Amino acid sequence: MNSDERVAKLSCISINGETALYGVIGNPIKHSFSPRMHSLAFQECGINAVYLPFLINESQLPQLLNAFVISGVQGFNVTIPFKEKIVPYLDLLSDEAAMLQSVNTVIRTDDGWKGYSTDGNGFIRSLQAADISLKGKRILLAGAGGAARAITVSLALAGVSEMVIVNRTQKKADNLAELLHSAIPNLHINTILPVDLQTDIVINTTSVGMHNDDCPLPDEVLRHCNQVVDIIYNPPETRLLKKAIEWSISHMNGIDMLLYQGVEAFELWTGQKAPVDTMRQSLIDSVYSGSATNHSPKKSS
Repeated sequence: MNSDERVAKLSCISINGETALYGVIGNPIKHSFSPRMHSLAFQECGINAVYLPFLINESQLPQLLNAFVISGVQGFNVTIPFKEKIVPYLDLLSDEAAMLQSVNTVIRTDDGWKGYSTDGNGFIRSLQAADISLKGKRILLAGAGGAARAITVSLALAGVSEMVIVNRTQKKADNLAELLHSAIPNLHINTILPVDLQTDIVINTTSVGMHNDDCPLPDEVLRHCNQVVDIIYNPPETRLLKKAIEWSISHMNGIDMLLYQGVEAFELWTGQKAPVDTMRQSLIDSVYSGSATNHSPKKSS
């Protein structure tokens, strides 16, 4: 199915009294490509459901879940800045979400709202799809928020040998290092950026570069790495990735992480296998305005 056929299919979605409602909460949220991706996936699988973006403020969180019950929402994703802030309002947490105290996927169950974290698995699957090996690698990670916690735990479990975590707030980096050390004592962790650090993979989990042209890490660090990964997917080329391109460093953006965390969320909500190809093409079409052939995201080979 080509891009035009997918658009036509999306436009034919029927809304009626039995249509299930899903969505994503965040602030900002208008940049999200998840609504189109999930709505196409529901249509592909013959599921009577739609997926909408919900722009909310932190002050609305206490009333949010009751409002969702009234409006019939069956599940939703959580993005910046609510992955940690939503946790106290949920009734249940998966084991991973409880350990991380961070949630990006919520499902309505008979026992209440249950939160999951699919960020870590989604990230690992995105690297696997790009044939990026992790075992024994040295990682430099920028950020210490909800996505960073999920990603670092999954990286540690995937067998990386060393991790340097840097964050604008040192205490948050130290807290994340303590969490990792308690879960995986043998992992070598540092929260101070060495001047001469040689790294295999640099990963940006912050929002730096999403709404500006800033770079989260200094040039001298980036010049001494083999791979750059930015989990930001819109814009598809942040300042960080532009520097990687300039210096011929293998790189990838966050499209496939968004894809695979979305795949896991879809399967949690529906109990069905997600249509991965349809979801991936939807994201590529959205990010590159239909020019996927000439402008697909670069990945390590």
